[in-house]
Amino acid sequence: MTIHREVDLQSRLLYWAGRATLRQVYRFWPMTGAGIRGLAAVERGFSRLAGPAGVRVERTVLGGTAAETSTPDSVGPDALADVTVLYLHGGAFVFCGPGTHRGLCGRLAMDLGVTVHSLDYRMLPEVDLATVVADAYAGYRALSEQLPADHRIVVAGDSAGGYLAAAICELAARDGVRQPAAMVGYSPLLDVDGEVREGPWATRDSYQPAVTVQRFQRLWQHHADGLENSRSMLTCDPEVFPPTLITLAAGELVEPAALQLTERLHAAGRPVETHRWYSAVHAFPVLAGLTPHSRHAGGITAEFLRRTMTAPVSQHPLSRHARDGS
Repeated sequence: MTIHREVDLQSRLLYWAGRATLRQVYRFWPMTGAGIRGLAAVERGFSRLAGPAGVRVERTVLGGTAAETSTPDSVGPDALADVTVLYLHGGAFVFCGPGTHRGLCGRLAMDLGVTVHSLDYRMLPEVDLATVVADAYAGYRALSEQLPADHRIVVAGDSAGGYLAAAICELAARDGVRQPAAMVGYSPLLDVDGEVREGPWATRDSYQPAVTVQRFQRLWQHHADGLENSRSMLTCDPEVFPPTLITLAAGELVEPAALQLTERLHAAGRPVETHRWYSAVHAFPVLAGLTPHSRHAGGITAEFLRRTMTAPVSQHPLSRHARDGS
C-alpha cells in the first residue's frame, strides 16, 4: 500500500468544506422516495453539462442497458489500442449516472487512448439489487461478445460502482466468460452488510456519516433477495480478481473492507496496488483533474493500466507494502 501524506491547500479546503456542509446534510437526508428523488436531481443537473473537450460522447446500449460511450478524437502512439473500459458509477445504488461521471470517463479515454463505456444501470428502489448487478453484468457480457477475442476489458467503478466491478469479476469467473484484464476501484464499496463505524475525528469520512451509510445499508438489505454474487467481496475466492488498483481516502467508511481485500489478494499472490490519501474526500478521483489529489490519482490509474496491460503475467507488480508516496 502506498500512503500519500502530502496535502495541498485545495484538497484540504475541499475536505473540510465537505465536513462542514455535505456531511451535515447527509446526516439527516431521508431515504424515502422523495429523498431519493431529490438525490436523483444531482444526475439530471450534471447531464446538462457539456462533455470534455477532445472526446466524442454518444448514447449507446450495452446488453439492453443504456450507456454513454466516450471516445477520444485523437490518440497518441502509446494508446492502448486493444483495451476498452467499462465504468460503473457510484451513488449508493440510488443516484448519479453517466452525467455525473462524464468528466472522469472522458479523462480516462484521453489518458489511455481508449473507448470508455459508462453504464446507465437501473437503480434502487425501482429495481432490486440483483437487477442492478444483472444490468452491470449484462453490459460486460455484451462487450465481451462484441469485441475480438484478444481485446481486453478493464472494469472500473467508484463507491457502489466498485462493488459492481468486483461482482462482474466474480460472475465472469463462475460462468467461464472472458475475465476482466484489470479492475480499478475508487473508494470501492465491497460489503453491503459490513459494520460501519466512524474513524478518528481528525481523518473521518469527509461527507458520509456512519448513520447515513447505515440507512443505505437497510435499503440495500431490503432489496438484496436473489443476488447471485457475494454480498461481501471479502468472501470471494481471490483468484477471481484480475490485477487490481484501489484508491482510498484515509479514514473513509469503506476503507477497512478495502484494506482487508488488499491483504487477502496480496496473501494469495494476486496483483494488487492500493493508494491511500490523507485529507481526501470519498471517491475523489471522480473529480477528474479538478484538484491536485484527483490529478495525481488519474495519473496513477493511467500508469497502472499501461504497466498492467503491457507486462507479461509473471511480471505483474504485486501488492506494495505501506510507505510514504509522492
